[in-house]
Amino acid sequence: LANRKRGSVLPKVYEALEMMLRKKPEKPGFAVLMKGFLFFFSSRRRHTKYGDIIRIAPNELSFASVQAFKDLYGPPSKTRQLFPKSHYFYDTGIQSIVYEMDPQEHEKQHRLFAPSFRASAVRSQEHVVQEHVDLMISQFRNQGRSGQTGLDLTAWMEWLAFDIIGELTFGESFGAIRSGKAHDWVSLLHGAVYGASVALPDKRIAIIGPILRWAPALSKSAAESLKATQQHGALTLEKTLSRIKMGQRDGVEDFLEPAIVELGEGRMIEEQLAQQAYVFLTAGAETSATAMAAAVWFLTQPENAHCLEQLQREVRTTFATYDDMTGDAVSRLPYLHAVLEETMRIMPPAPLGPPRVSPGETVDGVYVPKGVYVSADVWTICHDPRNVVDPDKFEPERWLEGGKKPYSQPFIIGPRSCIGVNLAWLEMKLAMAKTVYSFDFQLVQETLGKNWLKECQLLLLWKKPKLMVKLVPV
Repeated sequence: LANRKRGSVLPKVYEALEMMLRKKPEKPGFAVLMKGFLFFFSSRRRHTKYGDIIRIAPNELSFASVQAFKDLYGPPSKTRQLFPKSHYFYDTGIQSIVYEMDPQEHEKQHRLFAPSFRASAVRSQEHVVQEHVDLMISQFRNQGRSGQTGLDLTAWMEWLAFDIIGELTFGESFGAIRSGKAHDWVSLLHGAVYGASVALPDKRIAIIGPILRWAPALSKSAAESLKATQQHGALTLEKTLSRIKMGQRDGVEDFLEPAIVELGEGRMIEEQLAQQAYVFLTAGAETSATAMAAAVWFLTQPENAHCLEQLQREVRTTFATYDDMTGDAVSRLPYLHAVLEETMRIMPPAPLGPPRVSPGETVDGVYVPKGVYVSADVWTICHDPRNVVDPDKFEPERWLEGGKKPYSQPFIIGPRSCIGVNLAWLEMKLAMAKTVYSFDFQLVQETLGKNWLKECQLLLLWKKPKLMVKLVPV
């Protein structure tokens, strides 16, 4: 774009971009066009080489500064306009609080579901979290007595998160923790999400559409992904209909109850409710599971042995008994909080900033014309030496009192921030505290020498390798 002559016949937005970026290095260009497939390390290198603003498509910019993050995702004001969601990513046909692009409609959905995530609702949900965490701890002990040399904590943390969110969404757990294996709904999820990630370039490159329509006939993996997507959708609708039949639940405010009222009054249809359920599950479970597995990975590295020891000391000296670990009690553990904050800084559950569209507004002091697609590179911001010293080092102490804390917002900010943040913290802190209280961690041989973090793949959600850990009861 920057190499085109000014006399060319270009859309006005291209000319504005050319003027704006003239002071910037020439081009990373189309190399990051399909950013959903690219490894985040390469994005970080590009920003390091070319600066805080790079072009990732002819009409799309990536920003890598803290101020840009605040500008793009923060709330609108009298002096600043809202950056609406990009149709490239969100125009999927899914009618849900996450994918809704219209700000007014999103606000209406937020008002509908927010009561299920407020502090009082989370307190009513705590017994669900406690029961599943306690069952997981019991299963860990049983596995140890049976001579199991190692457990895949990537899988167990995923099963825990989906069992909890499954019960709070559909009114019943998936039963993965109890059975020791993934439920079909969760097994199909990764195939369905992979299919969705493959389809993303369709809106960016016209020729991709016809190719994708033929892909299932030409590719076994594409056919399997399409089948998984269809099966997953059918199973989600089936479980949603089952939840509707349950009616109002006693003793717990679950996620779908407010919407079931809307359904009864004719303001929502069953398919819309199923789509809301799908989003609550994927956004609410997978992100927490990733953070907990990553925390275990960091804590079990030899160079971080002192971090594990300090966390063990904090948890085991604070609580006289296992049953003393309530949600309120574990929320007051500063080092546990620091461990999770540092984990989500180094490995953000959502490392690619949500794409937005400029309304004709400044981003980090630079005017971006209306209609230009923009996003913040969360991974690069969290690993920027300007924001955090030695950014690749796991150092929970950064988050304790005193000193400047790194800038990390794993739950985003502003009007589209994560609605389930309170529940996420409760789940992660209870699971980590009770596991650390009950067991010592040891990586087993097949995990030693491997870089678990670098083997993770981003396909909208993190696809994580096994994390084999021996849990020794204390």
